Amino acid sequence: MWRATAQPVRLAILDGRACLPLLLTISYWSWTTLYIGFFGTVVFVTISFFGLTLPAAMRTLRRLVTGPIRTGRPTWKRRRYG
Repeated sequence: MWRATAQPVRLAILDGRACLPLLLTISYWSWTTLYIGFFGTVVFVTISFFGLTLPAAMRTLRRLVTGPIRTGRPTWKRRRYG
């Protein structure tokens, strides 16, 4: 009974988080929310395809933006305006 509790929630082939933008589309119907819902679903399906969760994808994006070189000095010892 408790064997599959760590598995992600799925609705047919979509991840449960991918269905949240569609819930917005269903609750307030307009073309704008349809586009937002479709785009959000595509983003979540793409993240899920690569085997990431949303927090893990944000950390990966942050790592790509900051680059490979990180400062070795602690935050409190850095010169802010110099």
